[in-house]
Amino acid sequence: MNIDTAKTAMRDAVRSVQPTVPCFTPGTRIATPKGERLVEHLQIGDRVLTRDNGIQQIAWVGDRQVSMDDLKAMPKLRPVLIRAGSLGDHMPERDMLVSPYHRMLIVSEMARTHFYENEVFVAATHLTKLDGVETVNVPGTSYIHFMFDDHQAVLADGTWSESFQPSAYTLGSIVPEQRDELFALFPELETKEGVKKFRAARKTLSKLEALLPFR
Repeated sequence: MNIDTAKTAMRDAVRSVQPTVPCFTPGTRIATPKGERLVEHLQIGDRVLTRDNGIQQIAWVGDRQVSMDDLKAMPKLRPVLIRAGSLGDHMPERDMLVSPYHRMLIVSEMARTHFYENEVFVAATHLTKLDGVETVNVPGTSYIHFMFDDHQAVLADGTWSESFQPSAYTLGSIVPEQRDELFALFPELETKEGVKKFRAARKTLSKLEALLPFR
């Protein structure tokens, strides 16, 4: 397969995805070398604390406005409320709101028992079996995401979560203008092989796997 054919195949895959982008909402506080900063204030070039690789520089920032009409038309876009302490002691430190497929880092020996890893990512929508985690109705919101040169775990509201990971799924969830901007910054993302290089920072549990006790 030549490069043009690979790009066309990737763009077709991206266009076929239903928009359910994983990201934060305004008010979420992200840990940086200079203290916590509101996610909506982060910009390209800002430095953020990561779990695995110390301080990393943001390579791209995007956002998507979601109106009440959007949420009525696509209920799967409704955000998930994670109440303070529902993922562990002071995790998160305050109530936080994320998009349904935004992944939270779960750290527990129980996870190792089932999945041979004590740190796993779980989509927020698959955590709603836990007390204090629920899908909520809101009049609208803004979904904000930021990306590094690699997928990273970042500290948000005192609990570990994920940065934006490009894939056919997530690239199909952002507006075309932002997708084109990403392709300009990272041309390799126009091919499936290029996308594969952005591996997840941790194993991600499926919906069925998330039904097992992991805390």
